[in-house]
Amino acid sequence: MAWFRRVLVLTLAMPFVTSLTSVAAAAPRTIEGTVITAAGRWTADGSRIVTDATVRTATGDVVVSQLGGTADGLTMRSFPGPEPLLAGMQVAVAAHDDTDLSLGKHVVVDHLRVLAMPEGFVRTGPTKAGNSLFWESGCVFFVVDSDGTKELPGDTEFALVDQAVETWNTAGAACSYITLKKGAVASKEVGKDYTNVIKFRDASWCRPATKDDPARCYSDAAAGITTAVYVDDGGSSRDGAIVDADVEINGADFAISNQGVTLGTQPCKSDLLNTLTHELGHLHGLEHPCRAAGDPARVNDSGQPVPTCSQTTDPKIVDATMYNFQDCGETKKATLEPDDIAFLCKTYPKAEDPGTCAAVEPSQPGCCSASTEPLPALALAGMTGILLGCRRRRRAAR
Repeated sequence: MAWFRRVLVLTLAMPFVTSLTSVAAAAPRTIEGTVITAAGRWTADGSRIVTDATVRTATGDVVVSQLGGTADGLTMRSFPGPEPLLAGMQVAVAAHDDTDLSLGKHVVVDHLRVLAMPEGFVRTGPTKAGNSLFWESGCVFFVVDSDGTKELPGDTEFALVDQAVETWNTAGAACSYITLKKGAVASKEVGKDYTNVIKFRDASWCRPATKDDPARCYSDAAAGITTAVYVDDGGSSRDGAIVDADVEINGADFAISNQGVTLGTQPCKSDLLNTLTHELGHLHGLEHPCRAAGDPARVNDSGQPVPTCSQTTDPKIVDATMYNFQDCGETKKATLEPDDIAFLCKTYPKAEDPGTCAAVEPSQPGCCSASTEPLPALALAGMTGILLGCRRRRRAAR
């Protein structure tokens, strides 16, 4: 793990060196602090938007200028490019002093690293009409496939499922009506059958072939994946309603473990509580707190842009239950963070309790106009599509 951490630091630091050395005859500066104001404006010729931001540092305030931003209802951004400066961000800015054609002085942002973002959870979605995903009933029923996993002794996995469910139910009990309810174990395969399934895959990390479709295999870097079917109809009042969600746990490429104990033979242990607690967040409708390579732009609950994972070292993000990646043997995702609880309170508040506790029925209006997409979970950088999974921290170079 230490080796990987060193590589990560080097990766984050490289853009600073590249950006600074590419600016000819300019004095490089490093400015670290909290953004206290940020405002976009059009340049006098109307050709570009720039953002003037005040960064409060240990030695005083510094006003920096960043290309791009929002003004008069329009946003300008470069892709790829740094995250837009926002009030409340903690940042390390690489910049240089420069002048415009009128000899006005500016501290120009070359690159920035987000150290901390203002708090806010990220919901899964949106639908084509822009709505986030949600459950309509006050209860979400699920079953665990009776095969379980052979990588844990006895019936350990079933007890750990109960523990992960209790973590979510207890966390939101004071403010939220939503609860997870487990039915009797049964022999179940995943798929749209209006039954939410937790399925362990020890032999093959693939959804099996059907009569008219081949096996669909997942990335071997994903320790878990959650796939949802939801209403995607902008003309329906149920737009975004989840009608089926299945969780699959990878025992083919990982050794499913409990506090370091496993009967699996793979070198990378995937702690079941760690993985499953994260996946249940996706089942509720939570998204990752940062964007992996290939992820679309999105905003958090406060309307602030979600940063790319490579541009943040914010502990609220990298240590979060819903963070995109996990280390071998990691256990910190087995507990919930304040943002997770805030999600339950705001998305499923007691004041809006629907007063129902029922499974989704196929006859419900809108169920036949649903879309199937994976709920974003732990995604491997560079992958296309959205996968819920974990990334192994390999010792060998990749």
